[in-house]
Amino acid sequence: MRDDRQITESLPARLNRWLRRYGPAEVAAVATSYGGFLAASAMGAPLVGAAYAAAMVENVGFYGVMGLQAAWTAAPGRRWRAVALLLVEFGPAELLDTFVVRPAAIGLTVWLLGPALGILAGKLVADVAFYALAIATHEHLRRKGVAD
Repeated sequence: MRDDRQITESLPARLNRWLRRYGPAEVAAVATSYGGFLAASAMGAPLVGAAYAAAMVENVGFYGVMGLQAAWTAAPGRRWRAVALLLVEFGPAELLDTFVVRPAAIGLTVWLLGPALGILAGKLVADVAFYALAIATHEHLRRKGVAD
């Protein structure tokens, strides 16, 4: 069923909706990204290895929160469906992000800025590409009446 509110929804309203949807997961993602990078570095991983560790561990924080949020807000009989929709929403963006964009962005920005600023800067650069695809998919699912 089509949601006609989308037709008249202002940009600030959309941004607010996206922030409520993705914000808590992003907080967890930042913390786990730093943790992954620093842990891998402490174990002697080279820069590229630590960048991949940051990208992989970031996913644990992000999708842990997104999964809990989806299951928590869904009706009891629709919780698995809500979690499964996350695969549709994030699948294509995640594949590109995890194996190419995020490790390259984090590796490059850490090389340029050092770990303190580089991890966050690389994450933000990669997030732009990730959310461009993920939000487009989410909005498409909303227009189709599949997602909230």
